[in-house]
Amino acid sequence: MRIVVTLLALALPASAHFPHDSVFKVFQFPDQHVPTMDGDGADWDIVPTDYFVDHTAYRETLHDSTATDTLDLHLIRAAVGWNDRLNRLYFIAEVYDDVWRFSHPNTDSLDTPHSRMAGAYVHGSDIWEIVVDADHAGDRVINFSEEPEAEFRYRSAYTQNYHLYMPPLNGHYWHWLWGKALWTKREEFSSVGWSGQVQHLDSGRVVYEFYITPFDDLHPDGPEHSVAHDLTENAIIGLGWAFLDADEQADGFDAFWSLSKEMKLYCSGEYISDFKLMPLESDLVD
Repeated sequence: MRIVVTLLALALPASAHFPHDSVFKVFQFPDQHVPTMDGDGADWDIVPTDYFVDHTAYRETLHDSTATDTLDLHLIRAAVGWNDRLNRLYFIAEVYDDVWRFSHPNTDSLDTPHSRMAGAYVHGSDIWEIVVDADHAGDRVINFSEEPEAEFRYRSAYTQNYHLYMPPLNGHYWHWLWGKALWTKREEFSSVGWSGQVQHLDSGRVVYEFYITPFDDLHPDGPEHSVAHDLTENAIIGLGWAFLDADEQADGFDAFWSLSKEMKLYCSGEYISDFKLMPLESDLVD
């Protein structure tokens, strides 16, 4: 059967990124300072403070509010870095939550193509949602075609959407990509580390770090069929994230704190932010 792909939206211009008047910075890690994914924020001590964003940078889009209650959820700081040789994006967040939710039945079902497409068991946990549009084309994440086989092929192909469980579900499941490319969880493409003395449904502070590999075309059949994006100094990439706070709901979320201040970042590169891949800081140049 011939598959006909019907694109429901064209690539959008770079000016569509939110907020329009902001360009965030991506710190360049030199090879000798690439962070280890262990949840220890000491690797990020070399990053200047102006690379970090705090809780004041977000809007809560579910209730359309910028009012923050740091006793409920405190987004203490978050930042992103990159490394030229390894071609990876590195992230860190320090977050306090009054209720951490990271236990869920049947997490094995998350690692099936059906769940990766349907979103089974995604919500009801605390999540850091990351959307990466590395070539800055404004491509969609989902809704490419009414043909299921075509949708499976192109979902998260050009703009990737990652749901990252904070802390990992049931102590081990951390990486849910909205799409069929199950192989992206391999360590050569992604990894995670975290720390924090927290229990399910208790309060506390968590340090969370991970890396991912950006793709211009992410193919479900494997890296040999995919096109990795070549991260390049001074380039502008599309990048956005949101923190989903699940306090009371076991199958949903109570708040959606978006850096771009748009809730629809989950579905399209149109609604994410501009980030510049910075040169090495002068004091780190050999």
